[in-house]
Amino acid sequence: MNILLLNGLPEEYDGAALSADFRNMIQVEQVMRDDDLTDTQKMIASLNLLYPEIPADAEKAVKGLIWFFTRGKDDAEEDSKNGNSASKSFDFDQDAEKIFAAFYATYGISLSTIDYLHWWEFMALLEGLPEKTLIKRVMYWRTADLSKLHKEERKHVQAMRRLFALKQASKKLGSIEEVNKRTLDRVADRFAAAQRALKNKK
Repeated sequence: MNILLLNGLPEEYDGAALSADFRNMIQVEQVMRDDDLTDTQKMIASLNLLYPEIPADAEKAVKGLIWFFTRGKDDAEEDSKNGNSASKSFDFDQDAEKIFAAFYATYGISLSTIDYLHWWEFMALLEGLPEKTLIKRVMYWRTADLSKLHKEERKHVQAMRRLFALKQASKKLGSIEEVNKRTLDRVADRFAAAQRALKNKK
């Protein structure tokens, strides 16, 4: 979806109102990374963060969550499978202060006091930060292809990568799409088991 062609940023999905502030979607990502929650708990918590009133159609509600979180990008799921997700280069918890400082220095926006900032606008501004900001340099150090760097630069990038390593870098983090698939698969398995049990009783 081309943000330049929209007449205002979306605050509803198929008639269902959305809580579109960036803070809600940051919390969705935090929920998805919480190992103490089951997939079902993650999905319910995420839907509650996005919708003031969750649509009765569960499939529609989940589709809206994925659509809004990925900013309407049709190729988001494929990118996630191929390891191209931008979120792998930063972490909203670990890099919170760097992101805050970059927004304040670049745009004059205080992310702690601004009343409202649409998630899509927030992410566009985050991606558009100048390369000179610390968060953008850190993102580069974490993702640079070392094989394409000269020896001295490679040594520097490796040192910075160790210094700013993501604490969960080695951990497989579930995307919204993956959590949704596992949840639906589990429900299907339970339904099939219930059907088998009913047949056995007859």
